Parts: sequence; structure tokens; C-alpha cells
Amino acid sequence: MKSKKLAVLAASCSLVFTGLSFGGTISSAKAETSIKHGLEMKVSSRYDSGVQNEDGGATEIVAYNTDNQKYYVINGTTKQLEVVKLPSSSAFNALKAEKTINLEENLKKVKPNFTYGDVTSISINTELDVIVAAVQAAGYNDNGLAVFLDYEGNLLHVIEAGKQPDMVTFTPDGKKILVANEGEPREGYVTGVADPQGSVSVIDISAGVTKAIAKTITFESLDGQRDSLVANGVILKKETAPSVDLEPEYIAVSADSKFAYVALQEANAIATLNLSTNEWDNMQGLGFKDHSQERNALDLMKDKTITIQPESVKGIYMPDGIAAYETNGKTYIVTANEGDSRDWNGYLNEKETELNGNEVVLFDIADYDGFAKEDTYIFGGRSFSIYEADTMTQVFDSGSDFETIIAKALPEFFNASNNNTKLDNRSGKKGPEPEDVKIGQIGDHTYAFIGIERVGGVMMYDITNPQAPTFVQYMNERDFSKDIQGDVSPEGLAFISAQQSPTGLPTLLVAHEVSGTVTALTIGAPSSVTFTDVQGHWAQTAIESVATAGLFQGVTKEEFKPNAQLTRAQFVTALSRMQSITPTNKVQFSDVRPSDYFAQPVTWASKNNLLNTATGHFKPYESITREETAQILYRYIRVTNSDFVKVQEKQTFTDDQAISLEAKEAVYALQQADIFTGDEQQYFRPDATLSRAEAAILLHKLLH
Repeated sequence: MKSKKLAVLAASCSLVFTGLSFGGTISSAKAETSIKHGLEMKVSSRYDSGVQNEDGGATEIVAYNTDNQKYYVINGTTKQLEVVKLPSSSAFNALKAEKTINLEENLKKVKPNFTYGDVTSISINTELDVIVAAVQAAGYNDNGLAVFLDYEGNLLHVIEAGKQPDMVTFTPDGKKILVANEGEPREGYVTGVADPQGSVSVIDISAGVTKAIAKTITFESLDGQRDSLVANGVILKKETAPSVDLEPEYIAVSADSKFAYVALQEANAIATLNLSTNEWDNMQGLGFKDHSQERNALDLMKDKTITIQPESVKGIYMPDGIAAYETNGKTYIVTANEGDSRDWNGYLNEKETELNGNEVVLFDIADYDGFAKEDTYIFGGRSFSIYEADTMTQVFDSGSDFETIIAKALPEFFNASNNNTKLDNRSGKKGPEPEDVKIGQIGDHTYAFIGIERVGGVMMYDITNPQAPTFVQYMNERDFSKDIQGDVSPEGLAFISAQQSPTGLPTLLVAHEVSGTVTALTIGAPSSVTFTDVQGHWAQTAIESVATAGLFQGVTKEEFKPNAQLTRAQFVTALSRMQSITPTNKVQFSDVRPSDYFAQPVTWASKNNLLNTATGHFKPYESITREETAQILYRYIRVTNSDFVKVQEKQTFTDDQAISLEAKEAVYALQQADIFTGDEQQYFRPDATLSRAEAAILLHKLLH
């Protein structure tokens, strides 16, 4: 039987899980865990695009805008951008897209001769109030574009990039934009068919976006150094110039904006671009991972069992996503060691072989320079690594951590793929496949977050000391009851600092390319909110819970006034904080002004038919009655598609005749769900007003 829901695995305590124990924590779905450093990733919201794709390419890349607290996500299936508002509450929210940006239609107006292929990457600069998107042409050998947009998706400027722009980023100083132009041989290696040059476009925007100047840097200057590149560990296709063979995958930039580090995945190398001279300073191969060593053990056999052991193979790191950070005056590069083959129009550099009766996929070295003929090579490192940027010397690799952690967290689905839940399915080919890595500062510690493409989930490590990172947590929100359910196949990540997050908590956005979902993971727990006047109060737990979740605020920092009456405006405002609200200037009541603090919540409630709008008056400052509260709550639960769980039989209230006919359905549904009940004498008291403590109890029940 397939297990349902997530796995959480974290460091610092020990818990038994399906017969296994670990010197960290292994937890089932939504269990409480003791987390190292007092940090824990928790789901706070999820956006479901409604598009799934078992081959990937649904919600792929996500970028966050600190100015408007919205994130912009690329939907590779629809080839559009979707804009989603991130809520301010850390209580769970199911989100919807606020708008969709159709780049193809926008470009037709200014580039009628450009044939739109796809949007592949976005980056946001809040100093300039601008978004830049990398757009590929339909023709694989045609130049793509860097497209500049305002926050609403209006076109500001367009500038030409290189062949197949695949990743775009601003330099930290905001003066330049860098585009990795991959230049893949999508028509294969056939005589007379073009293999586009890979390159990096450096776009100078120091004089403004509309005066941007682009220069595309190819690798032609290194063609005469082919032999020395191979000697440096760079993998190159035989009889092929570096300028043709190299394919920039990802870019990280030094904190001082002086150097760009360019991942060349297929070449197993990182190149350093000097942004002062626009010349290549260095290109260094990343070497090979010796899996015969115990610390690099892996499960190489697709035999439906978990067997992590040393093997006589060499892993080719081949990172996809990379990130840079600085500590003690040095720049370090963090790599997600995915591995990637070349599969173009009949050409494939994979070699399937049988080891101990099991199918294993190897790198076919016949067409490539940079290998030792006596060794056996596999794709990827099944790990993340850290390198000194100056020398590209590896100072850390996570070894066998990922497979060991996943084996303990998900023993039934270890090395499953992203389109099936079969045990051991990917062991013979790249295993878990680390895809992307992002770095975030939390307090005085630096953390790396690594997305695991195949079985799913995110690894969190403390990398404050680059030579000795420590594992913190593994979080997987995939639902294994179906092949594609829940969050499947992380592709792009985005870290939001506590200062920039609407919840006040560090947050990680995770875009999943198979399930078509984007999930926000808040990191750490907010400081527990308490008040001096609720100590020992019968509703203390509920009051502190909803205040900590951001649904309620105190009258002052110290006082909650639990017995004070709640107004209609206050209740609707608190309820609205459980949802993501799209701002609007339209107000439907004559007694609600656009400038009122409750204007947006009331408009939201009205739009979703939670309120009676017949009179045209909301009466925001009147105390809300119990009957009114029941009707609003009932409509809210139905609108949000939440389930009423019947926990008790209907018990007719003593004052049933005092409850209006239109409210009875709501009142008794909430009673049977044990959300809203009567007093000890079984009176509901529909016309009585609601206290702040009673409202806290209701919202607490909805939260939990």
C-alpha cells in the first residue's frame, strides 16, 4: 500500500520510523520535530497552476518581488508568467494566480518578425522596478531576447541575447544583467547542421533600461587553448572547438559584482568571467567523485532494494544550479550536482550496461576527451559541493548524505522518479538528482537549500563553515498515494529573507515542474505571542495561537482584552488573513472608505459572498452577533472548499426558535463540526455579541 503525504527529516533528535533509526530526526507527515538551530521548514502556502506534466516543464522558475510581495513563476507548459500574491499569514493558504503575463502577445507588437519559442528564466530588480525575462526563439539557431517588463507585465524594452538564453540574473550592484545562452545542438551532430555557440550576454544597464547595451561573450578566445582546458579537467567532445561545444547552464555572481561564475554542465566545469574586462579569466574542470570510497557510497543497482555501498565508478559532478556566497573575505561556489547527458536527434552519450544483473546507465566516453579509459563513469554526483571560487578547489562534498537521508525518510519510495513512485527506480541513473541550490542568511548562519528533482523535496544545510557544513532538515511534500500528487519535482528555488518576507519569517519558494505547484516553506517558528491579560484565561491557548499566526493583534503589545466585543470589521479582517487577498480599489458599501484598514478584507468578503450586501451598508463598527458570525464562517468554509467533519450529532438548541431560518443551516453545520457550540444550558444566543476570546476560539479551530 502506498504511503500518503510527506516526509520530514531533521537533525538533532532521534525517532524511530518504520524500523529505522537515525542520528537526526525522521518524522512522518506533519509530525512535530526537534530541529537543529531551532529551525524548521513548514508549508505556509501553495499555488496550484492546474497544469501537470510528467515530462516536466510546468511551473519551473520562480522569482520574488519584495516591493509588491508577489512572486512571478514561469509556466513552461503555457509559456507564460503567472503572478501570485504571497500572504502575510504563516497559517496555510491555498493561493490563486492574480494575473497571467503573455510575453508572446506582448512581443508581437514590437518584434513582429521574432518567432517566440519559450520563456526560460526571470530576475527582478526592485531598485529599478523592473523584471527581466530570458526568451528563446523558436528557431534553435536564432538569437533569443532579454525582455524588460514593469511589475504589471507591461513591456519596457527588448534587447537581443545569444542562442537559446536559458538563465538570466542581475549583478548584485544592479548595473548589469547576465544571460547564459546555452547553445544546444538540438538537431544533433549531423554534418551541415549547426551546433550553436554557447555564450554569455553582458547587458550594461547603468545608463537605464532603455539605453541598455549588450555584448555577447563567446568562448572563441579559448579555442586555441583546447588542450590546456582538457588538462584542466574540462570535458570536450572530440574534434570540436570549445566555442562550439561549451553550453552555459547557470550563472552565479560575486558579491562585489566583479566576477561571474558560469556552470558548464556537460563539460563538468565552471568558467570565471571577469566583468570588468568581459574576458574569461579561468575555466576549471570539477574532477570526478570516487564512489569506491565509503563516504561516497551510493545505490547503483535498480533491484528494488536499498543498498548504499561503495562502487568502482567515478561520478561526473555536472552541476545544474550554482550559487555564490562570501565568508571570511572569500567567495565560495555551491553546486547542485545533477548530471546531464546529451540526447539530440538520435545522438546519445549514455551507455546502458549490466552490473550484477542490474541495468546501469554510464557515460559513453568514446566521443570525449578528458577521461581515463580504464575508469567507469556515471552522470552526476548525487550531492552538493562547495568550491573556493578563486581556484575552484573543492572544500566540501556531501558524499552519500542525500541517498542515506532519503532512505531513512522514505524507505518505500527511495530513489523513485518524478513520474512514478517505484522503489529504486532511479538508482541505476543519477539517483535523486539535485537540481537547484539557493543560499539564505538566517541570523548569523548561512544555509543552503537544495532541490531534489526526482523523488522530490528540499535538503537544508548550514554552510556557515564551508569546510564543514551540517545537515539540518529534509522536507518532502509529495503525496506518494499517486504517481503525481502533491509537490513533485522541484525545479527552481527562491529564498526570501525574514526582513523581506510578508510573514516576517525566512521563506523558501519551491517551483515544481511536474506537479505544477509552487510551495512556500517558512523557516523557523515565529516568537510565541502572548499578552499579560490572558494568562490563565479559558481561551489563552487559542488567543496565543491565532496571534502567533498573525490573524489577531492585541489592543496593545501587552493587552489583548479578551472579553471586549468584536466589531464586524475586526472579525472579517481577522478571517481574511487566512487567505491571499488581491488588492482592489472597488468598495461595495457606502460606509466603507478605500482608506479604511478593513476596506480590502470587507471587499474580499463581499466578492466571495460571505456578506449580505442587499442594504448597501456594512456597519463596520457594530459588534458582530453570534448568528452573523456563524453565517460568515459557514460561507467561508464552503467557498474555500474545506470539509465539514461531522464529529457529533445535531442537538437542537433550547432557543432554536430565536435563530433565523436563513441562519439555521450554518449554525447546525458548525455545531456538528464542533466549531461553534452553545452554552451549558444548550442556548445558542444568536443575538448575543461575540467577544474577542470567542472569536479566537473559532479561528483557532479553523486553523487546527
